[in-house]
Amino acid sequence: MCACSIVGELQTIVSRTIDPAELAVVSITSIGGDNVKNAIASEARIEGDCRHFDDAVSLRIEEAMRRVAQGVADAHGCSVAIDYDRVFVPLVNDPMATEHALKAAAAVFGAENVNGDAPRMGASEDFAQALRIAPGAFGNIGNGDSAQLHSPEYDFNDAALIPGVQWFLELVRSRLSSEPVEA
Repeated sequence: MCACSIVGELQTIVSRTIDPAELAVVSITSIGGDNVKNAIASEARIEGDCRHFDDAVSLRIEEAMRRVAQGVADAHGCSVAIDYDRVFVPLVNDPMATEHALKAAAAVFGAENVNGDAPRMGASEDFAQALRIAPGAFGNIGNGDSAQLHSPEYDFNDAALIPGVQWFLELVRSRLSSEPVEA
């Protein structure tokens, strides 16, 4: 009962703690117990992740999670331990790399087929870790009529391979022709 109450209260963090103008998501993706059918579990484990574009938002979410979980546990006479790992970091494109990627995309696909004003996405992406090391840009190319990536119904469109490679080749060609290469 305590774990279920904690899950319910964690879902209020974004609406009660984070400014609506800031993107933030708290997702509980797994809850489990001792796996004993005929007794109340002595322990429960709640897992999930948070999405945001600002590290300060992540800190506020973590503080709220600790406060809420401890408060609910105290109310139920239980104890709680929280591990808040920052595995999923926000993916924030570098403005210059984004401009370069958009120009290359326009050269390959035609400017009328390029959207440089797409809304921010709150999805987790491993490429975000690379952007913490070096400037870059993450973009999407069309996949046709399919479910979104990471969906079990997603169907990769093999026809997207050649245009994708053409875009990467243009990224490299245009970069090499416009910047001197240091030895």
